[in-house]
Amino acid sequence: MNKQIIYVATKDELLNPHYRQRLWLSARNMPYSRRQWPDEIADAIYYFKGRILMPDGRPWPIPDVDDVLGDPRWFSYYFEESNGKPRREVRLIERLRMIDLYFRIAKPHIQHHFDR
Repeated sequence: MNKQIIYVATKDELLNPHYRQRLWLSARNMPYSRRQWPDEIADAIYYFKGRILMPDGRPWPIPDVDDVLGDPRWFSYYFEESNGKPRREVRLIERLRMIDLYFRIAKPHIQHHFDR
């Protein structure tokens, strides 16, 4: 039986301003509170039945979601908007990678628009 394979986003993707903007808009428009986001991400990652790989094909070492995301108040800051763009930049790229991975697993029909 073939398992579904998901590749995590590359650093270049996550640093691309257009990709980041689409990721931010999509995440901001999801119906989750800041407290729900860590659970949604954790459920998507931990219950995924396929394989999660690095861009080079190695298995992605799944980190503890709570350790990476930290205090859920971070989501409130992340979703703040100024002139149609995020008000603050994200310094921990792994946070973006986890949000992006959530979309790759749970909402691929949305995620495939990020790099257009």
